[in-house]
Parts: sequence; structure tokens; C-alpha cells
Amino acid sequence: MNQAKLKLREAISCYYDKDRSGVIPAGDIVEPTSIIIGGKIRVHWSGSKEGMGFVMVDQKKLESYADRI
Repeated sequence: MNQAKLKLREAISCYYDKDRSGVIPAGDIVEPTSIIIGGKIRVHWSGSKEGMGFVMVDQKKLESYADRI
């Protein structure tokens, strides 16, 4: 899944750090990176107002909820 832009068909939970999370809405576009930690993959999401816009999402859910664009 790496290096491709993905459009979400369903909303997905995202994690900023161990104590804070949010939701990426259906229809938004994310760009997966090669960083995977504990079943979560780091993605760039332009809707994030944190730092450089990177968040972690569940890798299996991302594969199920998104389509390549």
C-alpha cells in the first residue's frame, strides 16, 4: 500500500500519540508511508492540524476502508 494516495470509503480512527486520537472522515485522502509500528501505519493526512500532518491508523482497516486513486 505504500507510496499511493488512498481515498477512504469509510471513516477511520487515527492516533496522534498514545493518549490522543481522532477520526479521518470518509472521502478524505491519505498517503501511506513505510513506517509500521504495532499494526499501525503512519499516513499523511492533510486534514490533520498536528505537526507535519502525520497520524497513525490501523493498517488492516486502512486496507479494507480505502481505494487507490
